[in-house]
Amino acid sequence: GRPTTLIMMNSEKLKHCQICGRALDNPADRLSTDCGGDCWGCVGVIEAEMGDPESLAKVPKEFALGLRPDWIDPVGP
Repeated sequence: GRPTTLIMMNSEKLKHCQICGRALDNPADRLSTDCGGDCWGCVGVIEAEMGDPESLAKVPKEFALGLRPDWIDPVGP
């Protein structure tokens, strides 16, 4: 017979952040965007702490909206 080929389906994609365990791409959670297997909630903070300009612009806005209550600006006030 013909050999069986296994194909990875989208349903097998990672469904939880590898860092914090948050469900990925949850429409009710604005920080759950899938950033390559980790959520934006984790990736945004890491990038902001590393000085990434886009993350430094976005993360403080999310803090102001109450999405990141424990976040501390690495640049200071």
